[in-house]
Amino acid sequence: MPDKPRDGTPITAVALDGGVDLEKAAGELPWKEQRRYAYGRAYEVGASARLYVFTFGAIVLDGATKLDAAITEPIAKVFGRKALPFTSETYFVSVDPEHIDASPRVGWDQVVIPERSVDLMAAIAMLLGQSAALERYEKASEQFLDEGLLLTQQLATRGVPPRANRDTLRRVGRLMTDRLELPSLFFLQDRPEEAWEDPRVAALYDALFRNLEIEQRYRAMFDNLHTVEHVIDVILNIWQSRVSRRLEWAIVLLIVFEIVLALVRH
Repeated sequence: MPDKPRDGTPITAVALDGGVDLEKAAGELPWKEQRRYAYGRAYEVGASARLYVFTFGAIVLDGATKLDAAITEPIAKVFGRKALPFTSETYFVSVDPEHIDASPRVGWDQVVIPERSVDLMAAIAMLLGQSAALERYEKASEQFLDEGLLLTQQLATRGVPPRANRDTLRRVGRLMTDRLELPSLFFLQDRPEEAWEDPRVAALYDALFRNLEIEQRYRAMFDNLHTVEHVIDVILNIWQSRVSRRLEWAIVLLIVFEIVLALVRH
């Protein structure tokens, strides 16, 4: 049975596999720049579509349910970043001009606004972009958690941690590096300036922010990271304790050897 058609115009967000430097790539994209924001750029794509590119690593296309190669290939060529299809998210935007002064309404994959103003659409694009980018980092934090679980399985089943060989140390080192890097790669964006100037933009931003559960997901991601950090600390402390005990035994044996040697000489 086919899906029930949605009301409104689609707007679709996809995360990239990293952040982008828009200043460095200024003028290299094949589309006409329409507007600059503190957090991204808007470009004219064809007659009726608009593309948003965000510095935190997401692209949003207003007017389509997916981003095809005509969009993703220039992004990859200019920024060296690939689109991540598993992060794709689409909402449908409807206009209700009869309630021009009413607050925007947000529901499951639906947004109703009084008019398709530049500022209202930019707020939607920014939040969908954040949501898609957050999806990428959520997946990464879950992978870190799985790898941390592998480190603790031997400790739980055999009562001893994994051996501190080169491969294990490399894995722990990578987890520590990723744990430190992830918070610097993604952070919650401040409200756009337009939200302070237009109460409708502020109401839309707050409603969609709650609907996408961005703050809750962000906190859950950090809970995963803190768990990984705790696992790493436990493993490192056990390794350090075992090394210390071996060193203590080595010192004791050395003292005993010196005593025995002294007795033999006398």
